[in-house]
Amino acid sequence: MPYENLLKSVEESAEEKERELREGAQKQADAIRSEAKKLAEEIQVRTVQEAENAAQIERNKQLYLARGRIREQALLNREKMFEAAFKAAGQRLAGLREDDTYPAIFRRLAEETIRAMGDRPFVIHIDKRDIDLCKKTLATLKSGCEIVPDLECMGGLVASSTEGLIIISNTIESRLERVREHKRLEIHATLSGG
Repeated sequence: MPYENLLKSVEESAEEKERELREGAQKQADAIRSEAKKLAEEIQVRTVQEAENAAQIERNKQLYLARGRIREQALLNREKMFEAAFKAAGQRLAGLREDDTYPAIFRRLAEETIRAMGDRPFVIHIDKRDIDLCKKTLATLKSGCEIVPDLECMGGLVASSTEGLIIISNTIESRLERVREHKRLEIHATLSGG
């Protein structure tokens, strides 16, 4: 019997050891599962956050690009309107020579040009359609410069020094172009916020 008791005691001790090992293994497995679950949750939260950040960055990028396209289109539309306005002005000015006010306008352009040339000798270049008007205007202004009808323009005149080093263009086209560039700068400054 003592042998049987010993055997029974060893068996009970082995069963106790096995139970302790199983319980330890179970606790270890539960701890590993808990840690894995916690790590998975952290990864999931980080992944969601990274996805949200990436989506926000992409959204901001698309908004920036869209705003840029809108600004570019608005600029193109303004430029088209600007060009259309100056084209219409050019078309209206093309008939200026037939207007009753043209002789007074021509006289003012001639006065400005003669004043700008000063005392140096110069040549007046005009459209051949203005030759009579130019002769009459220069006679009233007491200017005896040479008249050369070698331009094709909507009206006005060009003065050049006899050696051709100084040229003053005071044609309708050149005035329109100066206004165009001046207004273009104003519009650019307005669009740039300046």
